[in-house]
Amino acid sequence: MNYWAWGGKYIGRRSGDYLYSKTGNPLGVFYDDELYDFSGKYIGEIRNENRIIVNKSHKNKRKLGRCKPCGKCGSSYCDYVGYVMLCGYEDFNLE
Repeated sequence: MNYWAWGGKYIGRRSGDYLYSKTGNPLGVFYDDELYDFSGKYIGEIRNENRIIVNKSHKNKRKLGRCKPCGKCGSSYCDYVGYVMLCGYEDFNLE
């Protein structure tokens, strides 16, 4: 499954429980619909099936950290038109 930020920028694809960037670098791990970095810090969640957005009230959530997996071959898709931002959320951005 491929994912875009709420604002429309292509992020990468999911393989198993991991999200990989368009260059193949591991970005985070999914716990259900929530995304965490490898130290266990919340970094975003899935909305509208293929968009990732950050719930401001979840920024202090933590999960058990995981080891970072090896990279994979990347793939890139064009950006989409963004959605209007939801109240209490901000766009997903790892840069």
